[in-house]
Amino acid sequence: MTENTTAIAHDHDNRGPQLLGVNIAFGIVSVITVVLRIYTRVFTVKALGPDDWFMAVATVVWIAYCVSSSTGVYYGTGQHMYNLELENMEKALYYWWLCYLLYSVIVINIKASFAWFLLRIITNQVHKWIIYAATLFSVIPRIAFFFVALFQCQPVSYFWDRSQPGKCIPINIIVSLVYFDSVMTIITDFTFTILPAFIIWSLKMKTRVKALLVFLIAMGCIASAAVCVRLAYTHTLKNPDFLWATTDVAIWSTIEMGLAISAASLATLRPLLNQISWKLGFGSEQKSSPSRLYKLPSNHKTNGGSHLDRNVYILSEFSQGRSLTKKGSEDWELGTHTAAYAEPSKNLSTESTKEINFDNESQEYLHKGMSAI
Repeated sequence: MTENTTAIAHDHDNRGPQLLGVNIAFGIVSVITVVLRIYTRVFTVKALGPDDWFMAVATVVWIAYCVSSSTGVYYGTGQHMYNLELENMEKALYYWWLCYLLYSVIVINIKASFAWFLLRIITNQVHKWIIYAATLFSVIPRIAFFFVALFQCQPVSYFWDRSQPGKCIPINIIVSLVYFDSVMTIITDFTFTILPAFIIWSLKMKTRVKALLVFLIAMGCIASAAVCVRLAYTHTLKNPDFLWATTDVAIWSTIEMGLAISAASLATLRPLLNQISWKLGFGSEQKSSPSRLYKLPSNHKTNGGSHLDRNVYILSEFSQGRSLTKKGSEDWELGTHTAAYAEPSKNLSTESTKEINFDNESQEYLHKGMSAI
C-alpha cells in the first residue's frame, strides 16, 4: 500500500510526460499540415509565396523547439528541482532557456506569414496599413523579448549554471514582458481576424462562400485561446521551483504554436481539398471541382486601369473544368491565380494575347479568342 502511494505521488510530482505528450502530438499534426500547405502551393496552386516561406522557417525552428523541450523533459523539466541531480537540473534549465529563444523566432515568423497571407487578399491601402501596424506591434515586443531572454544573465550561462559568479536581471522584468507580449499577441490576432472578416463580408459573394472564408481566416488566430489560458500561469515564472512550477507555461506555449502553425496552414488547403473532391467524384464540374470560374463585375478594372470587355470569362489557373461562366454578374470570386477568356468578336483578334494583372501576386492573361481547356 505504501509503495502504491509513493508511486502515485511520484507520478504527480513528475509532469514531464504531460509536456512530452503535448510536444509529440502538436509537433506531428503541425508538421503534416505544413507539408500539405507546401504541396498545395507548389503542385495545386503553383504559387509559393513569402507567407509560405515564413511558415516553412517557423516549422523548421518549431521542430527544433519540440526536440529541445522534449530533451529538457528527459533531464528534469516538469519535476521538482530538489529531486534532481545538479547536472541534470542544469541541463534542463539550459533547454528551458533555449526554448525561450526558439519560441520568439517561431512567433515572429508565424505573424509575418499570416500578415503576408492577409495582404494577398486585402486591396484597400488603409486596411493594409492596419495590418502593417498590427504586425509591428506584435513582432517588435517579441524581438525585444528575444534579446532580453538571451542576455538576461551575465554571463549568459549563469541562467543554468549558478556555480559561477554572475547575476540576472530581476525576474519581475521578465514576467512583465511576458504579460505585455501576450496582450499584444491577443490584440494582433483579433485584428487579423476582425478586419478581414468585415472586408470579406462586405463583398458581393454568396453567404456560404463568405462564411467559409471568414472561418478559414479565423482559424489562423485560434492560437489566441492558448495565450489567454497561459496568462493565468505566467506568475509561476517567479517560483523558485522553476522546472516544476512552469510546466503549464511550457505546455500552453507548445499548444499555442502548434495551433498557430496548424490553423494557418489549414486555411490554405481549400484548393487541395477541392482537387481531391473533384478527383474522387464528389461533385459536379460546375460546383465541386477545383476548376472554379470567377466572374468579375462589369466595371472591374485591371491594374493597368483598362476595363475588361463584357464578353470575358474568368477561369482559375489551376482549373480542370470545361465550362466557362460569362462575367457581368454581381456575385464574383477572385482566385489567387486566374485567367480571363474573351469570346471571339469582330473587334477582337483570335490569336492575340494581352497580359493583365488582377493583384500583385499573380499574373493573368486576357485571351482574345476562346481558349481550349
